[in-house]
Amino acid sequence: MFSIGEFASIGRVSVRMLRHYDEIGLLTPARVDPITGYRSYDGSQFEVLGRILMFKDLGFRLDEVTQIVQAQVSDGRLREMLEAKRDDVARRLDLDAARLRRIDARLSHTEGISMITVDTKSLPATRIAAVTETAAGFGPQNIGPVIGPMYAQLAQSLGRHGVDFGPSSIAMYEAVDDGDGTGITVHAAFEVGPTVTTAEGYEVRELPPVDLAATTVHHGSMATIGETWEQLMAWIETNGYELSGVCREFYLVSEPQPQENWVTELQQPVVRRQDA
Repeated sequence: MFSIGEFASIGRVSVRMLRHYDEIGLLTPARVDPITGYRSYDGSQFEVLGRILMFKDLGFRLDEVTQIVQAQVSDGRLREMLEAKRDDVARRLDLDAARLRRIDARLSHTEGISMITVDTKSLPATRIAAVTETAAGFGPQNIGPVIGPMYAQLAQSLGRHGVDFGPSSIAMYEAVDDGDGTGITVHAAFEVGPTVTTAEGYEVRELPPVDLAATTVHHGSMATIGETWEQLMAWIETNGYELSGVCREFYLVSEPQPQENWVTELQQPVVRRQDA
C-alpha cells in the first residue's frame, strides 16, 4: 500500500488533486484509516490514475472521465466521444490557423508589405435578379450553409421564366437592425438583361454605380475568404481610405467548379479620408 503522498509522487500528480478525485468519486483510496482518515492506495490504482490523466489530457471533462474510467460507457459510445473530441480540436486548429494567417497579414501591413494586390476603380450600375435570406451572423460558418442553396433556388426560378442570367454572380451582406441584432441579411444575385422584371421567386433591381471601390481577387475556397477581406480592410486603412458602402462579392468563377478553382473579386466602396 502507498500513502497518499507516495502515490501522488509516483503518479506525478498533486495530493490536492487526489483528494479532489476522491471527493467526486473518480479515484477513491483502497483504504481509509477510520481513526486518522489517512488515505492509502493500492499499486493497481496507478493504471486507473494513468487512464484518468490520459483522458483528461485529451480534453474530456472530469464527469466524462468518470464515466469512461468506471466503464459507464460502451466501446461504441467511447468511440463517438473520441470522434467528437477530435472534430472539436480540428475545428479549433483551423480557427487558430486562420487567426495566425490574419496576424501575419497584419504584421506585414505594419511593415509596409501587402500580401494582396488591390485596385481602386469605379463600379458600373448593374441590373440583378436577387433572392434574400437571413443568416445567424457574418463568417463562412454562418453564411456558407445559407447562401449555397440560394443560388440554386434563384437559378431554378429564373429558368422557369426563361430568363438568361450570369454567368457571374454577386453576393451582398447587411446587418439586421432588429431582434437581438446578431443576424445578417444575405443577398444572392445574378446579372440579368435590361428587359427582365421581378417575378415569382426573385426580385429584379439595379445596383447603383459606385464612384470608387477598393477591389482585390480571392482565389479558392470560401473558407478562407475572410482572411482576404481582412487584408483588404487593412490595405484600405493603411492607404488613406475609409468605407463608404456595403461590400460586394463578385464571383467570376464559381459553381459548378470545385471551390479550390473559384475566383472572387471583393468590392468595397470607399472614399478618401479627409486627413489622408
